[in-house]
Amino acid sequence: MPRRPRWRSGRGGRPTRPLSTGPTPESAAGATPEYAADFAADGIDELITGFGRRRKYQPGSTTDGVRLRVVATDTGDAWLIEARDGRLQPRRDADGSAEAGCTVSGPASGLYLYLWNRAAATPVGVTVTGDPRLLSAWQASVRVRWG
Repeated sequence: MPRRPRWRSGRGGRPTRPLSTGPTPESAAGATPEYAADFAADGIDELITGFGRRRKYQPGSTTDGVRLRVVATDTGDAWLIEARDGRLQPRRDADGSAEAGCTVSGPASGLYLYLWNRAAATPVGVTVTGDPRLLSAWQASVRVRWG
């Protein structure tokens, strides 16, 4: 029996639902789900500013001094993740102009799937430019498992 996703309160107190922990009807049919941009941006924010700060998801000192910028092109939301002293220092990038060695950009729904390790970049419209070192460390260390 598949697990039922838990509801949680998102930005502004709106109820949101996390990504499914198992196969969805869309993925079983070979389709990529599409999420509303505001919902997806909320999920990206939760991943970056919530889970990204947790001690168990830290990539180590091999990425110190490197910055990763994430930009949702359809909502204008942006985040900056800096590796310093072996820890991730994520924050919102209010004006979306912070300098970074690597930028990940695309529609919020695509970023949501890509950053949660649910889709490859190209099929969901995500572009990666620059040095992907911190992005690779992020993807290897920030792997949320439910249950």
